Amino acid sequence: MNAVIGFSPEKAWQAAIANLEMDMSRATFTTWVKPTHLVEFSGDTFVIGCMNAYGREWLENRLTTTLQRFLMGVMNREVKVRFVVCDQEIDDGDDLTQEDDPDQEDSEENPIELDVHFSSIRNSLIEPSRVVRLPVYYLRWLPYVGSQAIFLIMALWQEYYLSNGGKTRKESCKVSVRAERICQWAGISRAQFFRLLQPGSSLGWFARKINTDHEIDKRSGRAKKSSNKYELFESPLTPGDAEDLKTFLLAHGIQDSPESALQLAINTNPKEIFHYYPVRLPQEDFSKMIPRYLTVQDIIQELIGHRLDGELGTLADQLADRLLGQGDFILVTWYFLKNWLPVLGADAAMFVLVLRNLCYFNDETGEIRDAVWIEGGYQAIANRLGIDNARVVANWLPAWIERGKRKDELSDRTVDEFSRRQRLQDLLALFVERIDHRVNSEGCYSWKFKVQRVDPLTPQHQAIQQAVSSLFVKAENQNVLAELDSWITYLDNDCAQRPRAQRLGLASARPWRETVKTEPMVVLRLSNLTKDCSETLKSILNDCLETLDLEAKGCFETLLKILKSFKDSPKEKDTSSTQDTSILLNDPTNQSVAVVTDSSGNWSLDKLLARADKKNRQALLDQEKNALPFVSWIIHGASQPNIQNPYSLAIARLKENPGVGAGGASERLAALQPRDLARLIEQSFTFYSPTDQNWRLLFAEAKRDRIRLLADALGLVLDIEEGTGWMSN
Repeated sequence: MNAVIGFSPEKAWQAAIANLEMDMSRATFTTWVKPTHLVEFSGDTFVIGCMNAYGREWLENRLTTTLQRFLMGVMNREVKVRFVVCDQEIDDGDDLTQEDDPDQEDSEENPIELDVHFSSIRNSLIEPSRVVRLPVYYLRWLPYVGSQAIFLIMALWQEYYLSNGGKTRKESCKVSVRAERICQWAGISRAQFFRLLQPGSSLGWFARKINTDHEIDKRSGRAKKSSNKYELFESPLTPGDAEDLKTFLLAHGIQDSPESALQLAINTNPKEIFHYYPVRLPQEDFSKMIPRYLTVQDIIQELIGHRLDGELGTLADQLADRLLGQGDFILVTWYFLKNWLPVLGADAAMFVLVLRNLCYFNDETGEIRDAVWIEGGYQAIANRLGIDNARVVANWLPAWIERGKRKDELSDRTVDEFSRRQRLQDLLALFVERIDHRVNSEGCYSWKFKVQRVDPLTPQHQAIQQAVSSLFVKAENQNVLAELDSWITYLDNDCAQRPRAQRLGLASARPWRETVKTEPMVVLRLSNLTKDCSETLKSILNDCLETLDLEAKGCFETLLKILKSFKDSPKEKDTSSTQDTSILLNDPTNQSVAVVTDSSGNWSLDKLLARADKKNRQALLDQEKNALPFVSWIIHGASQPNIQNPYSLAIARLKENPGVGAGGASERLAALQPRDLARLIEQSFTFYSPTDQNWRLLFAEAKRDRIRLLADALGLVLDIEEGTGWMSN
């Protein structure tokens, strides 16, 4: 005999949460599921609290059935799930209500929607307003820790702010981040990431690992080691600058008159306090030093021997702002970090940022300085970047003079190295061009660089930009721009959810993109989407896209994004009552719904139940006031691939809970006029996918047979030819 393990409602809910976390993406789980909590378990109903009404609706539409099935298995009995806004009061009755705040006009239930229109295809790719802040003072850390560590620090801070949504927390500021995302920001591998985070590494000057304890795994119930925890330090001083500041303050009598010494330091040029500009090279024994977090405030407190408060605290903060340049930072685009940093490498990418920092725009004179001199040649550049061998810098740039003949025969390794070096030179030339040089009396070189102050497009994105530009120009010239707009909308609807299904190996997944190479061009085939296009549009698509490698990583996704951003918005159909009634009378859709509607064109429960057995038919007609709950359950059943008979499901649900519909998007679709719902069904079998949000929530990935099943269950007679439409299997 098998013993049945009893779960408390709280444990059952925690198990359900853990199960969802494994099946969902981290972003989706964190946004929608994680903020929920079990409010109460009353009778057979789990009452789940949500953050707001929008979250409640999202959960109801997507997870109600899934959670009910899981919880029934855990609790070993029939249970229901109901979602409520977390600040709702629950009384003894069945109604859960939320009082509206009349003074809160901009509530979560009525969010402001924003859409961005870019001025060019290039800007839509780069998105120049998406930036990460790099404090200029961090450049003084480069000789100590190197470029890679600085990019990692940027990545940690960036992910921290993205994870907490930029909100100020009342208590803990801790956030959980994924190592993979940090690696993407920093342009490093997982191995490099964890090596840099090891105790004693150079990153110890900016962050500190906290000893971890153990916690109980929600899935297995076993003890496991907690996640790695780190503390980030704000605005640390380099060891050399800390020593210079201490020397300056002692020389000016901080121990005798702290206020006077600090005021003097504030009014002093930082170059007179930090003696080495633009960088100070570390001492020879720096690699053996134990990382120590020191700020301007720490130095002052150490010298005066007590905590900073009142005027001293204010002066210390002012001095820190002065020395560290808290308002001085370099804006680095997401595009640069995600697309250019991995291919340039940390050192070459930082070289670009260092040169950009030397450029400026004078808004009074209109002067743009985009050409800068670097005194000291390659060695000076290497010192700024913390590179030991100046030859590395020389290899980034084309040779200024010919160095003589090379050997006729080179090893494969040498050839590969030359090729790699040439590729890097070609890419870096998009950002930096060496245009002049000079030699001082001591024979030391200085180089002049022309600096590109904005990010260029990657070669792949350049090809996409050219292809899309040509596509829209040709479509407009040949009067198929409207058809192209419709094709793009349909392309987006068909492909939006396909990648995840394919990655997970779901049975519902089908090839969503395919390229077939022929001679002499590439014929684009995207789930047979082009077969309903006109010959003119097909020709334009093939001509413009044959230059793209759609199988390259991110190429198709980027192409779809740009097409969606720059297509003309399709005009909505006029559904007002001012339409010509003669057109409506002759509309074949009206004829298709006549079988199940009354004289007013509304759902007729009597006609819908014509197929039911006599007993169930009479019972439902006696208890139901209208047909909407019955229709909503049919819609819900058709949207679930595991439900074979939505009609029987609707009867069973209403017998169990009279007058209660399926809720969510299913109920909203049921509230449509039968004629309008029939149009959505018919439209799903044509080139133009329905844009109704409720329909897309339920049937965006539905196969043709499920939509036919919906029409049959509702008794709709539709005029659809076999073999047409995009949903064929």
